[in-house]
Amino acid sequence: MKQHLIFLVALLTTLSMVNAIPYYQLDKRATTFGPCFTGSPFPITVSLQPDPPVPGQNCIFTVTGTVDSGINPGAKMVVQGLDTTGNQIGDPIVNDICTVPGMTCPVTSFSIVETVAISASLSGTYSIVVSILSETGAVLGCAMGTVTG
Repeated sequence: MKQHLIFLVALLTTLSMVNAIPYYQLDKRATTFGPCFTGSPFPITVSLQPDPPVPGQNCIFTVTGTVDSGINPGAKMVVQGLDTTGNQIGDPIVNDICTVPGMTCPVTSFSIVETVAISASLSGTYSIVVSILSETGAVLGCAMGTVTG
């Protein structure tokens, strides 16, 4: 009888502790990037760290891809946020690809690691659009991912 009582107390204690663990910390929602609605002539891959981005903190974007036509001096990588209605959130972040350390243009394959400050005012659901633009402004690659809050 004494063993049954000890087992019951241990079982109830364990169940109480498991029930107290916040589920949202275990439920990691990775941001999945796919081609933009307008299409992407050359597919690009985007990953985030941390994923999902934390408002008010830095996020490391890793953007990779291959552009058969090549990336020439003056090409840009643009990161912008869109709300659920498609309106732009804040100013886009524009970086010259050829000034990234270790990148020599012209190049066809690229891997860009960029740290981006995430606005503290971002909350809820929004989309992140990463575009690779040629020196003339033509879209070479575009990926979009939605962050759900």
